[in-house]
Amino acid sequence: MNEQTPPAPWYKQPWLWFILAPLIAVFIYGTTFLYLSIVTMDGVVKDDYYKVARNHLLDPSRIEAAHTMGISGDLLLDNMTGDLMLHFKTNQDTPPDTLQLSIVHPTHQKYDQSITLRRVPSSMAYTGSLQAALKGKRYLVLEPESQLWRLRAEVLPPYDQNTIELRADN
Repeated sequence: MNEQTPPAPWYKQPWLWFILAPLIAVFIYGTTFLYLSIVTMDGVVKDDYYKVARNHLLDPSRIEAAHTMGISGDLLLDNMTGDLMLHFKTNQDTPPDTLQLSIVHPTHQKYDQSITLRRVPSSMAYTGSLQAALKGKRYLVLEPESQLWRLRAEVLPPYDQNTIELRADN
């Protein structure tokens, strides 16, 4: 008597799982990444860019206004203590009482800092404090509350006792 054993059920076949395992993994990873792309927010670009058809252009009017007013500054940054000292220069008679310094991380918005610099009485110096120590590349944007002009600079580490020039031609 020749007895044949019946084939194993479909879910016990090794070749079936060899073929289905990558497909199931792709479905799980794809669903996970789709969920993450919908839920997480991309950072906002902080500059004067606007979209024209398919191009993105930079509006230079506020940088040109700073150049016309002769505005510049030297920012003394101490990353260890968090102290900021801005030596401000302008052709105007009355400098603003406060300036807004934005320290922008190139890729992630949660590392951005917005600092209000206050003028030291009877001088052209402004002081402020960092909210957190800086690590990595940063962009500095200095502007008044009225946002009539803007100074920019790009800085790289090390930040200890660093002097940064803020000019209208950056």
